[in-house]
Amino acid sequence: MTAGWGAVPADLPTYLAVRHIRETMSLPTREVIASLDDARGSFSGGSINSMCDLEMSYGSARIAAASAPFALSPVSRSSAEIAKNGVLPAPNLFGVQVVEGMGALVDGPQTGIETGIIGRSWGLFAGQESYSLGPDGYGKNFFFSSRVRQSGPFTAWLFRAGLILLTTAITKIPPLRNLATKTLFPPGTGPSEEQRRGNHFTYRVVAIPDQEGNSRRVEVKLAYQGDPYVFTGVSLTEAALVLLEGGTPAHQRGGILTSAMLGDKFVERLKQPQAGVEIEIKVVNE
Repeated sequence: MTAGWGAVPADLPTYLAVRHIRETMSLPTREVIASLDDARGSFSGGSINSMCDLEMSYGSARIAAASAPFALSPVSRSSAEIAKNGVLPAPNLFGVQVVEGMGALVDGPQTGIETGIIGRSWGLFAGQESYSLGPDGYGKNFFFSSRVRQSGPFTAWLFRAGLILLTTAITKIPPLRNLATKTLFPPGTGPSEEQRRGNHFTYRVVAIPDQEGNSRRVEVKLAYQGDPYVFTGVSLTEAALVLLEGGTPAHQRGGILTSAMLGDKFVERLKQPQAGVEIEIKVVNE
């Protein structure tokens, strides 16, 4: 079960948006963008070391293949289906996507992870052996992208270029990798309680129905006024309690599942005051 910071903020709102389109418009979903609109946090030694260990163990090519769209889906898609683009404006030559009402968007650290997770959720809800959502799951033309919002196109380009350079430096250049993993961020280190104060994040998921000329879209906001690492602990705890209670799509049979399989029970537990997660759904007419 994938139910932490690297999955839930994009996966669960995507499921809610797709279901809302299905229930209110009786349509499949054509495109979803999950945008990290606002965040304050920091990396831990474990995160940095895991990233470097993955690169050393598997290499860039295998990591890219594993995080490709629908690579983790239990239902296969043809190359032509995977190659489909969305209906919103595509990223430009510099990798910056400008969408009206969303701003300047660019790939972020979570893009590969979230793309793989949502692709698996798509497959779990598709086909004859689906975990139910029906009748056609997320939709045969479903397209997903994960982004980070920046203040403008130039800032977005700078963020993307900086992220690529930094990631390449600490994963592929041994002296810099040793400096990062053994001196600056050794295993077991991370932000102190004082440093975590004031940390927060907000995800916005925008879903477009699969119907030409339909100007409506569904937006789901997931916000947490706390540190992303704390959110992971909260989310995993609530997911475990839901699994103990039973009665979700995840209980139909076993398998490697996603947070979308926990359905409404998981949503309600996260929205309780002790969990402190804010989740809102609305329909927007363009």
